Amino acid sequence: MATPSERLILGKKSLQITCGEVGYTTGFAIASFAAEERYVDPDANYYYILLVRQGTISLSCKLYKYKHIATGTMAFIPKGSRYEFTASEDSEIMFFAFSTTLIRTDNEMLEYFCHHAGKRSYTFNTLPIRSGMDDLITLIDRQLRERRMKNGGIAQVWNSYFFHTMVAYYSKDENTAFMRPIISGAVDFEAFVENNYLEADGNVAQLAALSGMSYDAFQDKFTRTYGITAKQWLDERTREQLISLAKTPSMTPQEMAAALRCTAQKLNKLCQRYWSIPPGELIRRWSKSEQG
Repeated sequence: MATPSERLILGKKSLQITCGEVGYTTGFAIASFAAEERYVDPDANYYYILLVRQGTISLSCKLYKYKHIATGTMAFIPKGSRYEFTASEDSEIMFFAFSTTLIRTDNEMLEYFCHHAGKRSYTFNTLPIRSGMDDLITLIDRQLRERRMKNGGIAQVWNSYFFHTMVAYYSKDENTAFMRPIISGAVDFEAFVENNYLEADGNVAQLAALSGMSYDAFQDKFTRTYGITAKQWLDERTREQLISLAKTPSMTPQEMAAALRCTAQKLNKLCQRYWSIPPGELIRRWSKSEQG
């Protein structure tokens, strides 16, 4: 589990990314680079969106090579990829790290992704930092500089705002093209599953649709890749997630439901399904277990 303040040593820079995990991890950092300074991350632990606030960089990862990203532009970095860039001039970059987009907060967008994400080959795409997005990252920037992003909960709120802003200020086609490596199993199946099961809300059919594969093809590939069925894997991860939340000090059923982005009724159904007890009892049991 990520600590509230996780230090990532990346290349020559030491970036302080405020992270938190309640079923997913996310965080932000900002750093300046001198002209010709090179930055390398040999194996990104998260997905990243790099937002160039000032200057120009030449960016490479496993999906593309030597792409020039200028002021007012953002680019996507896949998880598990070596990536590097060289500043062409004095530059300032905001790093947005995340393990899942949580796009399911917008059902219409998620439905659009399910129908379109897997039907096109990946091509390199950037997005301009439009006014609404610039307003948002200016607020995040200020919190970072004033050291007010003190815990993972704050970062998670900004994570949600970021993707809601993408839905509001960019077209469905723009979002689909930009987020293509995250939302289609055709690019990296294991990374897709690991980082989208939350999006699919534990539903195998929806996860298959989001991958761009037919249901049968998805099930077959999942079993060959993981050695168990998708349903078995999703059930196991859901149980782990519920237990992790139940162990959190002072956790309440309402907070647990909010962390899972589900209703109180659905949370109760999940707890009844796996342990035949309500959420409050699950929390009490694991709280006693943690206390010894």
